[in-house]
Amino acid sequence: MNVIDRSEVSPTEITETLLSVIRLMRKQVDAAMSAQGLSLARGKLLTAIAHEGTCRPGELAHVLQQSPRTITDAIDAMNRDGLLIRKRHPTDRRSQLLELTEAGKQALEQVKKPKQAAIDRLFDGLDSHARQQLMASLRSIEALAQDIEEQNKA
Repeated sequence: MNVIDRSEVSPTEITETLLSVIRLMRKQVDAAMSAQGLSLARGKLLTAIAHEGTCRPGELAHVLQQSPRTITDAIDAMNRDGLLIRKRHPTDRRSQLLELTEAGKQALEQVKKPKQAAIDRLFDGLDSHARQQLMASLRSIEALAQDIEEQNKA
């Protein structure tokens, strides 16, 4: 006879589990991408530049919700590795623009399939209905978190 545990799951337990899942997901996706020569962190930065187009480092920091110093260090490293270039801003001498190089574009392309395969493996155990339920729950939590964030700014 199966006994169903009807005890309440606390928000703390959910949060701790979600944080653990996120850590494990990042680790596995990063490993799949790094095997192709581009870490998850670098991939996020290059993807943001590809999406934004030529942009300033400060804009990139804002989009990625990172400190400008963190972004500068990453930009320096990727510039040395030939994945992006810095250009002078045409109207603001104090400002630089970032642009992907061909090598940066190729690096992004090279990790697409391994990254997607790693993500797909993580969700193999969930059918379509379970995925929809999970997404609905996550969107609800995200909306509440955004509301709290806005309230805290006011």
